Amino acid sequence: MGNGAFGHERTGLPAGQVAGRGLVGRRQLLRTVTTGAALAAAAPVVAACGGGDSSEQERIRFAFAPDPCWDFLKRRNVIAKFEQKYGISIETSSTWDEFAYFAGGHGEIVSTATYELPVLEERTGIETVTFGKYNLLRITPVTRSGSGYETLADIPKGSKIGVPSAVSSTLVWAMFAKKLHDLDFRTGGGDFKLVVEDHFVMAEHVERGELEAALVIPEAAIGLLRKKKLEVMYGGKFPWQIYGGICECQHRGVMGNNFTARAKWFDNHRREAAAFLAIWEEGVRLWRKNQAEIIRTFPQHFSVEGDADVKAMQEYMKEHDWFVDSVYLDESWIEREKGLYSSMKETGFMKKNTPTPRFEVVKPREAEQ
Repeated sequence: MGNGAFGHERTGLPAGQVAGRGLVGRRQLLRTVTTGAALAAAAPVVAACGGGDSSEQERIRFAFAPDPCWDFLKRRNVIAKFEQKYGISIETSSTWDEFAYFAGGHGEIVSTATYELPVLEERTGIETVTFGKYNLLRITPVTRSGSGYETLADIPKGSKIGVPSAVSSTLVWAMFAKKLHDLDFRTGGGDFKLVVEDHFVMAEHVERGELEAALVIPEAAIGLLRKKKLEVMYGGKFPWQIYGGICECQHRGVMGNNFTARAKWFDNHRREAAAFLAIWEEGVRLWRKNQAEIIRTFPQHFSVEGDADVKAMQEYMKEHDWFVDSVYLDESWIEREKGLYSSMKETGFMKKNTPTPRFEVVKPREAEQ
């Protein structure tokens, strides 16, 4: 889910100080996408991706952030083939603000993070079912190389740290900070001065010394990471690897993007939900087979432009691939993932009486029924 889901407080740092063609280009892209999201909230934006007679197909409206796999599937005409096979028609809206799209009643399925589901249900009053997974949370703090900050506990209290939102992934890191270091990591108070900014400008703020660290998606910092001006804290670990030490389990989860549907729709459309997953399972398979080509073909999704950054992103992804091995859930994975809510409640970042969101296992064979 995009940051726009919950609104931003801005630092007031001059945007004009942002340098680098890749970053500026990405910001321009984000403005364009945000405009598209606003239009989506006003009225359903239809971008049918398949072929065939849509009047005979079950329509699925789906909102998600710009995605390289989806673009690759479209380029390969895979989506149209699956739509034809399963008798569905997927209407997509590309937005970083899936929350507003879903709340406005414009879609059946959205991509959401596990830790955002309780807020999504509470604020919209919509009961949801999460039936597939896609991207692991990849937001991890970065700092200047040589700063000596290996964890949040090494940063002097009162320092400025950039975060993408007052909630969202910041909640996960607040939970980590409390569990691992007994630190109060939140906006509007706590042990640090957290400032909310865009992923694609925070890396430069850190490099210039205006922030001591920042929670950013790696593609927003890949140029500075390649030049070794920044380094990823916690030994470069992803949140799911850090969470493993908290839950004392091996769990490839803490998802940044799940596939979540309205419960009423899901209960009456399991076959269509299974067909939807079948498309994304193929997308993940093609991602693994064509990763380098996808990054090179769709550099805008990875905030890279020059050959050096494209290569750096390809190398980074070899060791830190945030795509799942399979989009399908199973019961043991669900139980481990829902353990995240227990930790959030224990640390005060989720109300104790908040219901646990619903997850459901969907089998591939259900698409054929």
